[in-house]
Amino acid sequence: MIYGYAGKIAKIDLSSGAVIEVPTQGYAASFIGGQGMASRLYWEDVPPDIHAFDPENRLIFATGPCAGFQGLSGARWVVCGKSPATSPHYFTHSNLGGSWGVELKAAGFDGLLVNGRAETPVCILIEDGAVRIESASGLWGKGAVQARQILKSRHGSSHRVVAIGPAGENMTALATLQADNDSSGSGALGGVMGSKRLKAIIVRGTGRVPAARPAQLQELLEHIAALRKDFPRTDTGAGRGGTTDHCAGCTDECTRGLYVAADGSKGKFMCQSAASYKEWAEKYYGKPTDVPFFANRLADDCGISTKAVAPMVAWLDRCYRAGVLKDSDVGLPLSKIGSLEFMQVLLENVAHRQGFGELLSEGVHRAAASIGGRAEELLKDAVTGAGEQMSYVPKAYLTTGLLYALNPRQPIQQLHEVSRLGMQWVQWANGVPNANLSSTALRAIAGRFWGSEIAADFSTYEGKALAAKMVQDRQLAKDCLILCDNVWPLTYVEHSDDHVGDPTLESQVFSAITGRDMSEEGLYRVGERVFNLQRAITSREGRRGRLDDTLPESCFTVPLENERLNPGCIFPGKNGETISRKGALFEKDKFFAMRDEYYGLRGWDRETGLQTQAGLEGQGLSDVAVDLAKRVMLARPREANAE
Repeated sequence: MIYGYAGKIAKIDLSSGAVIEVPTQGYAASFIGGQGMASRLYWEDVPPDIHAFDPENRLIFATGPCAGFQGLSGARWVVCGKSPATSPHYFTHSNLGGSWGVELKAAGFDGLLVNGRAETPVCILIEDGAVRIESASGLWGKGAVQARQILKSRHGSSHRVVAIGPAGENMTALATLQADNDSSGSGALGGVMGSKRLKAIIVRGTGRVPAARPAQLQELLEHIAALRKDFPRTDTGAGRGGTTDHCAGCTDECTRGLYVAADGSKGKFMCQSAASYKEWAEKYYGKPTDVPFFANRLADDCGISTKAVAPMVAWLDRCYRAGVLKDSDVGLPLSKIGSLEFMQVLLENVAHRQGFGELLSEGVHRAAASIGGRAEELLKDAVTGAGEQMSYVPKAYLTTGLLYALNPRQPIQQLHEVSRLGMQWVQWANGVPNANLSSTALRAIAGRFWGSEIAADFSTYEGKALAAKMVQDRQLAKDCLILCDNVWPLTYVEHSDDHVGDPTLESQVFSAITGRDMSEEGLYRVGERVFNLQRAITSREGRRGRLDDTLPESCFTVPLENERLNPGCIFPGKNGETISRKGALFEKDKFFAMRDEYYGLRGWDRETGLQTQAGLEGQGLSDVAVDLAKRVMLARPREANAE
């Protein structure tokens, strides 16, 4: 027995119907689980030069050692694969919650690797270690939410389901996966699932994985609960009148609830997806309505990412107002943006690749480039390479500049570590009652979690390179365990003199569950190893180091006007003084200098941003170094760390 793990990974070939099992232990030793384990499986099994929709691409589903333990908020799970949303197609990851991942582990598997392509639509059914491939012909064409409901009624309400909608079936670059508890996974991996003609995966298990040191784990749970006593819950924007619908084993730290509309319909409606159409709808109807909720539900059933739809709607509106696009040109009611009718037509057209939706289904970047001219110029908002709206923008937070530049898609967990503390500080600065994350407290937290107190000074670029590296290493380690972003890391403690949290808790939890003693620094080394492995993966797939480690030009040229939940754009500056970054730009020369410093901290070549053989070997990735060396994708030894 490996404490904390089911012990097996299933590799399922949809082309042949073959299923083989491999032991988890070979991956858990160096990569723990979650995103780390999935990244290693991807490196070993996915050829770098294939298209995202080729049968040789893999979809890798992975849980972590914390899944299944109550009180840890460890129900998260990841899906990884090569994404069609970026150009070129890169490895990407999607992070979901709910209960599907815990059920997979109870069914006897820590992960699944799915490759090949079925001749006709299929589902995968996993029950207590048994894996079967079944026909899904009657489900193909149905919405993701509808398919999920049908499968649960067929197999039982205790079964957990992840499914795709028509957007995934038609292999769009906006397609999501939808799972129980209305958990959704972006990154366009729903399109990869559709390319394999895989409609859904149904799991049910009765197994239980024990902890190696249950008494120690219980003490930790009680200690963590005491630290989080009266901690402000994360308001995720859940709607009126709904009941809570928390993830399996949740510590009840967020307001994840079911929104109940006036007509009685209900569903998950929170965070970015809840806000994605709110401003447009209120402007159109002149008051708050249930329209944003219904638009969100339509997107879920179609299997379309609201992260990708939000910047698309903004771009279409600008094109319409500038006279570049008209209703008759595109077959969309552009004059009714904000209405439910508009979203119904847009989502259906995109999901089924109908009319102008065929172009939009490839993402907003490709749509704008295809039209060209003024239409391309109007894509002025900061949008990631994967077509997702940028939140917590670099012009405001500075550290997030490197977090964005080093990732092909939005690294939301990394962004949250910086932005959530910033938003708590804003409450204190605005005199909100009981808000006590002062400038002094934030500097102390920065010193412990980000490497220096000056990392909490948003008037300077100093300290931000080290902060970015530390955030990345910690967050990658967290996504190996795999723990909820709304709870971890515990950076802030309300009931203490300095309010500084405890970054050792994750390593203590890992040690108690697995019986493998792990220090805080040791856990960060795992995160660094996974980050370097993912860097090697994308290098092998065409990412060009320094040339691609950059930001949208608008970050350097368009002044900051507003920031989500911080309209005044206020931040702590030198000595904690309140400053405003409204009107600020991300200075390009400062970005270049910060990036060079970051490369040095990583042990990469400063001139090219390429990894080194010695650096990879030092991370325990010798075979990765050999592969990249053969492809001439490593920095030459004389260049490495040149001053």
